[in-house]
Amino acid sequence: MDKFGLEALVPLVDLSNSETSTEYDHSMTIGTDLSCMLHSLGIPKESGRQRVLDTFQSPWAETSRSEVEPRFYVPDSFKDIPEVLQSTVTPPYFDSVPGDQQRVALFQDETLFFLFYKHPGTVLQELTYLELRKRNWRYHKTLKAWLTKDPMMEPVVSPDGQSERGSYVFFDPQRWEKCQREFLLFYNAIM
Repeated sequence: MDKFGLEALVPLVDLSNSETSTEYDHSMTIGTDLSCMLHSLGIPKESGRQRVLDTFQSPWAETSRSEVEPRFYVPDSFKDIPEVLQSTVTPPYFDSVPGDQQRVALFQDETLFFLFYKHPGTVLQELTYLELRKRNWRYHKTLKAWLTKDPMMEPVVSPDGQSERGSYVFFDPQRWEKCQREFLLFYNAIM
């Protein structure tokens, strides 16, 4: 284990050993003193203690540190706004099924989809599932996506009665949008 520890590092750092000093780049171990570069960075030496990192450019010529890592701050006018940021008011939460069912019924479809995907395995997911079903949305088990019939077109039912072909509106959770397409729907694939 000593060959990977400090004992193995000491001969590499030792500048007096001519055998290792020719084959090893000492700046990788010792580092580089940036204080000698203050003048080239536009920082006067007599200005006392300076933070070189604030003005040091990136090693890549096409970007500076400020382009890679922007500085953010919260304006004073945004602080201590009642009931917005840093307020003591707790956000609303779901705690009773009858009351929550009434509140869930007021949400838009996109909000219901958010709650469905955000709270898996909870009562809230079940409530949003029931509300989406009331709004004629069906969950496709194999596609793992929500769909509903296009209200402008009536689907054609197959002769065996197990599927239908028509225009459906799908909710895509990856792009978070509704998209319409022709689809052959098997009844046993939806919930």
